[in-house]
Amino acid sequence: MRATLIESPYLTAREAMAYLKIESLQSLYRLITEHRLPAHRRGRLYLFDRREIDSWVHGHASEIETQRAKRRA
Repeated sequence: MRATLIESPYLTAREAMAYLKIESLQSLYRLITEHRLPAHRRGRLYLFDRREIDSWVHGHASEIETQRAKRRA
């Protein structure tokens, strides 16, 4: 009998960085402390609900593109 893999809807900080294509933990934590990115604390760890992040991205798409353009300039 094979064990069924259950995929969590929650991402760790490093997984959220990769998912959002954010280059540093510092940038991720800045978004959290500025209350601009939804995150949940579990002890010392931050967890990110993939559904909340998707919703956040769709609501902030123009802001994200502006920040990426500034980095390229």
